[in-house]
Amino acid sequence: MADALQTTALQTSLPEPTAPARPAIVFSGETRNMAMGIAMLGGGIAAFIAGLTHTFFAQALAYTFIAWGIFFLYGDLLLATRRLIVTDEALEIRIPFRFWNRSKSWAWQHIYRLDIVIDRRTTHAKDTAIHIYHQFPGEVAIDREDTNFDPELAALVIERARLKPDGEAAKVDLNDLPLGASMTLTWKR
Repeated sequence: MADALQTTALQTSLPEPTAPARPAIVFSGETRNMAMGIAMLGGGIAAFIAGLTHTFFAQALAYTFIAWGIFFLYGDLLLATRRLIVTDEALEIRIPFRFWNRSKSWAWQHIYRLDIVIDRRTTHAKDTAIHIYHQFPGEVAIDREDTNFDPELAALVIERARLKPDGEAAKVDLNDLPLGASMTLTWKR
């Protein structure tokens, strides 16, 4: 009799089974060619090492090369370390090397538009760009995040934000984009 009461008590205290949450999908940053930043930084430093900075103008130019080299390298580092994380609740954008606003979280209901921008000179799908538009309720400002095209990322944003194709986007397969012509494919709420 005691066993029957224990079994009944255990059955009533067990939580209801729920659907497991889908794991977050992480899209990494863009690969960048840092040659410009390295060349400018190296050129500025080399001017001092070679003793080419005897005049004010040469010294100012060398400092300018160093500053621009650092700026180019920092910009490349920001883009290379950016992560777009797709979860059930939101699209999270994390940039760990940014000094301000390192992380943003955009709820799916506030993402209202996605553009895929194809340039006339684009010959590969990886050369196209995705523009994701977001607006907080009651705000006038519109946030936009640009990234290189990834068909899986575009499909996830379209699906989870419940965007509808607009115009030419209705007949486009994300895995087979029409390249070689300038166009903007748009999905909206």
